[in-house]
Amino acid sequence: MCRWLTAICLFLAVLTSSAQDDKASKANELFRAGKRIDALPLYEELTKVNPKEVVYAERYADCLGAKSAQTSDPVEVKAIRLQMKEAAKRAIELGDTAVFIQAMANLDPDAPVTSGVGGPAAEMMKEAEKAFTAGDFNTALAKYSVAADTDPRLYEAALFAGDTAYQLGNMKTAIHWFARAVSVDANRETAYRYWGDALLRLGHDPAAARPKFIDAIVAEPYSKFAWQGLKQWATVQKAIVQAPKIDRPEPPTQDPKDPKNIIINIDPKALDERVHPGASVWTAYSLVRADYRSEGFKKDLPDEKEYRHTLKEEQSALSVVITTLLEKKTKPEMLDESLRNLLEVNKAGMLDCWILVSASDEGIARDYEAYRADHRELLHAYIDRFVIHGGDVVASPKQSR
Repeated sequence: MCRWLTAICLFLAVLTSSAQDDKASKANELFRAGKRIDALPLYEELTKVNPKEVVYAERYADCLGAKSAQTSDPVEVKAIRLQMKEAAKRAIELGDTAVFIQAMANLDPDAPVTSGVGGPAAEMMKEAEKAFTAGDFNTALAKYSVAADTDPRLYEAALFAGDTAYQLGNMKTAIHWFARAVSVDANRETAYRYWGDALLRLGHDPAAARPKFIDAIVAEPYSKFAWQGLKQWATVQKAIVQAPKIDRPEPPTQDPKDPKNIIINIDPKALDERVHPGASVWTAYSLVRADYRSEGFKKDLPDEKEYRHTLKEEQSALSVVITTLLEKKTKPEMLDESLRNLLEVNKAGMLDCWILVSASDEGIARDYEAYRADHRELLHAYIDRFVIHGGDVVASPKQSR
């Protein structure tokens, strides 16, 4: 009797597994055809049966996004987007690193994709989005193109036209639209990143794609999406993305009992030159920053009511360290890694770039836009020279959108 029950259980398990394989195959077929709405219920069930499968979680979130674009009721749209956010977060928990999943997880459910779009282009964008999410890419491309021509300053129209051409496998057209999006706004990272993807697919040329991924970071260095595009490229190209290490003392702080008293926070052990040759120069760094916080900030930025860490403060403090270090004439090979890196970056004329791109905080970030306006090429050169290391030219990577 037990043997019969065991045999029946095994038979049912095989049937269940076979049914799930059929659903997965059907869902994947629909998804590849761009029929996300049809694939949605299948992926919803597959995620329940296979809660640890990252691909199902990712595609379930993607299909929910498509459904929200096909829905007109604002209440229902928000409910679907909340589901999408949760599905995207689940995919991330399972290890998903796709850029678009990161975006979904952080999406404001009350803000539509085409928020801020008005006039005749608005309706065309809605129609294009519906066509895209329904898998009708040719219609979507045509409508995004019309929207872009109707409102030449509409970044999203050019970007989405390029993305749709990318989905159709027309890389030259995709690159045309991504370049047009960049011409609309050179300080948004997405079109550069997509452009890099298209270059990889068009010519399998990582060398041509590399500067576009760098341009994305120059546009928005504090966007994790911009960095993720470069890191995905680097992983497959066997390159390393890592900024020069320059460890600095803790910043001075304000005495809570006496706001006029600035406290220098520096560990005496860190200044022991027997352990860290040349390290005593960091005393100058702390003194300059303390003085700037006490007096310099008010002089430089009298209109700002509250102190913040600035590019000028950091540059001044590090410059004093460099000057003091050069006066000591300590042999470079005797210095620790941080001081050697500091001298090398400064010699290249890229100290400000290191501060803004690799050592920024909330205060310094506020100085980036003005600096980028006059130093875009220098910022690009810094990332290319000091942040990307190595890189073999191998097969084109599969970039996450």
